[in-house]
Amino acid sequence: MAKNPGKKIVLTSDSTMMSSYHGGVMLGFAAIMPRAVLPQRILRSFFCPPVPAAGDGSAKIAPCGMRKVEAALLDAGFSRDEVMVAHPDHLEKAIGPETRIVGITHDDPMGKIAARELEDIIGRGPPHNRSSFLALVNHPLIREHRPRVVVGGNGSWEVMGENVGVDHIYLGEGESDFPEVCRKILRGEDVPPVIRGGAVPAESIPVNRGATVGGIVEIGRGCWRGCAFCSPAMRTVRHRPLQNILEDVRQNLENGQMDLILHSEDVLTYGSKGMETSEEKVLKLVKSVKELGPHTVDFSHMSLATVHHNQNLVRKVSEVAGIGSDQKYMSAWIGIETGSCRILEMHMPRKALPGDIGEWPEIVRDCYRLFDEESWLPVASLVLGLPGEKAEDVIKTIELVESLKDYTGLMLPLFFTTISGTKLGGIKGFGKDDALPEHWQLVGLCLEYNLKHLKTLHRLYSERMTAGPFVHAALSGINLVADFALGKYMKRMKRGEPPN
Repeated sequence: MAKNPGKKIVLTSDSTMMSSYHGGVMLGFAAIMPRAVLPQRILRSFFCPPVPAAGDGSAKIAPCGMRKVEAALLDAGFSRDEVMVAHPDHLEKAIGPETRIVGITHDDPMGKIAARELEDIIGRGPPHNRSSFLALVNHPLIREHRPRVVVGGNGSWEVMGENVGVDHIYLGEGESDFPEVCRKILRGEDVPPVIRGGAVPAESIPVNRGATVGGIVEIGRGCWRGCAFCSPAMRTVRHRPLQNILEDVRQNLENGQMDLILHSEDVLTYGSKGMETSEEKVLKLVKSVKELGPHTVDFSHMSLATVHHNQNLVRKVSEVAGIGSDQKYMSAWIGIETGSCRILEMHMPRKALPGDIGEWPEIVRDCYRLFDEESWLPVASLVLGLPGEKAEDVIKTIELVESLKDYTGLMLPLFFTTISGTKLGGIKGFGKDDALPEHWQLVGLCLEYNLKHLKTLHRLYSERMTAGPFVHAALSGINLVADFALGKYMKRMKRGEPPN
């Protein structure tokens, strides 16, 4: 049998990114756990099952960013014979002696973003996402054929300064410069180890050629609020033309991805600039997507200040989306970040606009009341240890979270991590040894909040999940085990003590 020559350009990622998550993208957070706590077999069976593969070894669904890079390469003149979005379990069908470039898309390759504190807290080894990424970079076929390894995606900055066998780190938007980078590599020209891609005009963001993980459909990029620790805040605000968005929707629906997530940094500002919203354009967007017949529609991110200032728009979106009739709920990621107005003033001075910074805690509470009334499930982030944070600031956040404890959702406390290119990019990150007793109290409170709502979330989330009865039963069992196993850590942290 002839040896596979391989594709010139192979786009892929590790198994924690190339997963269907049983249709429930939140299950992907299990990849931040170490193998000693969550064995690989359990992770793969119940949390991060592989995406389906085609007969040629390509992935039938892939991360949205990877699909955009694939489309950019094809639009730039590369052929299907040269480019493949490859399934990580079938790289023998993609990588061979003619493979010159392996592009890896990743959101958190070294485990430095999502709940990084778990590694410090648990102390049981590296998380799955890091182990899986390093295993991919050192895949036998990559070691044998020695293609140039280029890492891109939202987490590519994590690889800077790490000696892990990566040839190039691509920062920024891949559609802008990656095709030319590939041409230079193929011509044997020098390419710098760190590449910075520029912004792509909204109308030039390409239409996907295949379905995306989670049914994610990008509607825009960038954020004008300028939070000092956040990388999207460094990008110019742009919104894609509606017809291009709908083409991406069709790609998903035609390939079986019936549950969609409309993605931008603040979906309610689609079609507008600054803090003002365009109700007409937002409702037309949601209505146009719904007319194509998806099972459910969710939003990826919303600004709480935008929600607070446009509560009637949220109610109209709920109506158009068919909450209570076509689907049980809608979900969205939100950033609370802190309950301290002082920290807001220091690092997020535009976050409450058009409201006042001093109103922030009440803005958050008002939004949660609205979410409860309209059957929206918020997944909220908190940032612990921002520069200058004091015990009294953390207490303000504790008080805010306490006031929200009866509203169903998730609360994710994240240690402040230095992200390259942001305003706080040169400042030391926050770690376990920096934590005050109040920080542990807050982490324990968030854990208590999440465990309280886990069963309800699983029941509601099952509307979007493709898993069978056995997997649902197993996840219910894992919920019970987690409740028992994490209880001792929760009690210790709520007393202001480190968990171990």
